[in-house]
Amino acid sequence: MKKILSVMAVSAFVLTAGVALAGGPGKKADGCPAACQQQIDDLNSSQAQQNEQLGAHGKQLANHEGRITTLEKNAYNPWYVRAGVRASWLSADVTAEFASTTKEVSSDVGFGGALAVGRQFGQFRAELELAHQKTDFSYTDVSFGKVSGDVSLSTVMANAYYEIPVADAFAVYGMAGVGYGKFSGNGTGFSDGAFRYDNDANVIAYKIGAGVTYNFADNMAADLGYEYLGTTDPGTTTSSTNFNSTVKDVDSHNVVASFRFKF
Repeated sequence: MKKILSVMAVSAFVLTAGVALAGGPGKKADGCPAACQQQIDDLNSSQAQQNEQLGAHGKQLANHEGRITTLEKNAYNPWYVRAGVRASWLSADVTAEFASTTKEVSSDVGFGGALAVGRQFGQFRAELELAHQKTDFSYTDVSFGKVSGDVSLSTVMANAYYEIPVADAFAVYGMAGVGYGKFSGNGTGFSDGAFRYDNDANVIAYKIGAGVTYNFADNMAADLGYEYLGTTDPGTTTSSTNFNSTVKDVDSHNVVASFRFKF
């Protein structure tokens, strides 16, 4: 019995030593390691590409979730206030009745500002806006001589906007508005100032525009756009006892920048 156990022990030792010398269990035949390594490299490369694609899809999903969160927030916190500044270029037709001469007057660049409060309904928003703009003008005319002065326009308007998201935090919008305007203008002409234009009138104001929006956060956004602002004819008034003047076809082209805070 002892001899049998000794033989078995020696056989087990020999087998174990043989496996160890052969490189252990799982050792492939000559020529296999290089092919296996190539397969491993290919799998790693494929896995890296899949990880990159998953990362891109994850970013897209995060953006979509952010937009959904913004829409949900707007559903519960739709109110906002807006403050803006504008650069304006105003033009009008001025007629001197004593000379039956009409002159189209274009102003220098003017500036103004606006305050508004509104409410958002998804991609649509409506607001009430108070705005004012003023600009100077100066020109030389054969009938008026050298004419200079200024014009201003104050408005109270109801505006409507429609936004279309385009990429991440950016959106484009179109808008339109209508309301009340107060037009004021004055000017002097001739070397002695004998011709004077002084007009204050109530008008109906209207505008259309378009622009781009950038959403800094769920409750903050900035707008940059163009607005065409027109009015009905202001009518005729004068401060001179000798001459009358008529102003009509008043409009302006505005570049508007605004900041909105939602609450």
